[in-house]
Amino acid sequence: MPAVRVSPPDATGKSPAAIDHRLHKPGVAGSSPAAAIDSADCVIDHCPNEEYHARPEVSASQLKELALSPVAFYRRFIAGEAPPKSSDALSYGSLLHTWGELRDELFWPRVRVAGADVLTATGQFGKAAKEWQATLPADAIPLSPSDYKKLWDQTRQILANSAARELIEESVDREFNIRWSWHGHACRCRVDGATSEVFYDFKTTSDPDPKWTFHSSVKKWRYDLQAAFYGSAAVAAGWPAHPMVFIITSTTEPYLCHVAQLPAALMAKGRSRCLALLKDLQRRKDWDCWTPADYGRINELFVPRYMLEGSDL
Repeated sequence: MPAVRVSPPDATGKSPAAIDHRLHKPGVAGSSPAAAIDSADCVIDHCPNEEYHARPEVSASQLKELALSPVAFYRRFIAGEAPPKSSDALSYGSLLHTWGELRDELFWPRVRVAGADVLTATGQFGKAAKEWQATLPADAIPLSPSDYKKLWDQTRQILANSAARELIEESVDREFNIRWSWHGHACRCRVDGATSEVFYDFKTTSDPDPKWTFHSSVKKWRYDLQAAFYGSAAVAAGWPAHPMVFIITSTTEPYLCHVAQLPAALMAKGRSRCLALLKDLQRRKDWDCWTPADYGRINELFVPRYMLEGSDL
């Protein structure tokens, strides 16, 4: 797959190489393959998702798994014993990312909505729907009626938010991969989209008004680690230092969209945590040790304060 090294933005704020490889991005109608430019330090490419996830460099999702549990990391990424993560939310999220990559003009003409005759009683895809999908063109995007309505309403709200719309319209690249070295650690990330100034990432949530609740998702899914990780990639690839921008879109009526970036203090903590995890990962690989730090000793069980203060549990 062709690879492109991105030059730093010029005085106009544009990144010539970034713009060039967006205009010649493989897979977009009317485009031609980008010229390959080798770089030992930082490489951008557009290899497919499956090829990207098979690469050996460390990703932000791997660091988040390591932070959660070294054993879980080992089982999933070293031993290959854990099943791949999958859910309805992940499947729907991939549809939104496809829309973000293709945008309205290329996405909706490829959509095919399943009829009631091929759906299950609950409106989902079953055996009949799979047989129907086999009759569609290879580039078709099959949707259930419910997903079609939700995705349409959701993307209308994204475009109604001028901040989100400008990010999408001013993109110099979408769905691209970066490989770089961060303090000697080989890393990789897959970017939803970038303007000449910032990286942005789509995040879905079932919260009806994510402006006031999305901080809980940041904590749960460690988006601070992702933002810091991608921030390192951006600088390595020639973008100016900046907080990553999240396009947060609700999957619940009225499908509100909120564009936000993390506070500087949280970004600094995320960066320090990423570097500590990268060092920890290297040590664990060197020693082939994946057990938690508390293995091998008897620990006092953590209990919340109310259990200690009350006379009755």
